[in-house]
Amino acid sequence: MVEGAEGGAPAPASVLFVCGHNAGRSIAAECVTRALRPELRAASCGTYPSGKVNPNVQAELERRGYSVEGLFSKALDHESVGGVEGWDLVVTMGCMDSGACEKLGPCKQLVDWGLPDPHGDASVIPSVVSKIEEHVRAI
Repeated sequence: MVEGAEGGAPAPASVLFVCGHNAGRSIAAECVTRALRPELRAASCGTYPSGKVNPNVQAELERRGYSVEGLFSKALDHESVGGVEGWDLVVTMGCMDSGACEKLGPCKQLVDWGLPDPHGDASVIPSVVSKIEEHVRAI
């Protein structure tokens, strides 16, 4: 069951991960989901994409044995994302309070994982990736 889902919502077939810059948390969630839940269609994007992947997040994913091949920072309107409407589940990483993800538009189901932003504090990256792994297994 999806954490935060009401009334035992059916398992999603597609998951979109969104954060402000699409450089760390959402990229990690896309990567982990593709590895641990290959039956799900997964992508990530940013409301204000940085255009790059956080090298410390990438290093942690690689250290854990995840392939980061093909991961890149992209916007909500990128052709591989196409907005939020076509996704069964939209997961924000903890950016709802900052206002970075407040204008996503209508979603079938929206959940916020409330993860700290590793951009300013690389020491949180291992725990953020561990939390992402837990959440992804629970989808």
